[in-house]
Amino acid sequence: MFQLFKTLLDKVNDGLASPVGNNSRFGLTETELACVSLMLMVAHADFASGAEEQALAIAYVRREFNLNEADAAAVVALADKQADAAISLHQFTASLKQLSYAARLALLDNLWQQAYADGILDPNEEAMLRKIADLLFIRHSDFIQAKLAVCGS
Repeated sequence: MFQLFKTLLDKVNDGLASPVGNNSRFGLTETELACVSLMLMVAHADFASGAEEQALAIAYVRREFNLNEADAAAVVALADKQADAAISLHQFTASLKQLSYAARLALLDNLWQQAYADGILDPNEEAMLRKIADLLFIRHSDFIQAKLAVCGS
């Protein structure tokens, strides 16, 4: 009975971890797409995604993955679908925990920039960033330093 339950849970988890769509055209790994998806989840946390947040996500993809404007927009659209279909942050942070601490801090910096792209730090965005930082095992002092570096308060 226990083995049947474990097998069922494994199948559900495998289905949650798989991406929406195919990202092999762009040469991105699941980890890289997870970073973009988290950025978009943070952007949507305040229930008001603006053009600034979309432009910042596209600029991040262009810079980090060396893609042209059209491909970067397609990656952001794919990541947005994946973020919309997500039921928890865990499906993205599970693979990101394997990154080095410096890489996780760099991701957190980018997420803070995304949250503050519209010039307003919404409490929902900050709460989501706190959850992400906890799931990525980022020290609270580093979380606060990253916040202060972007928001100034």
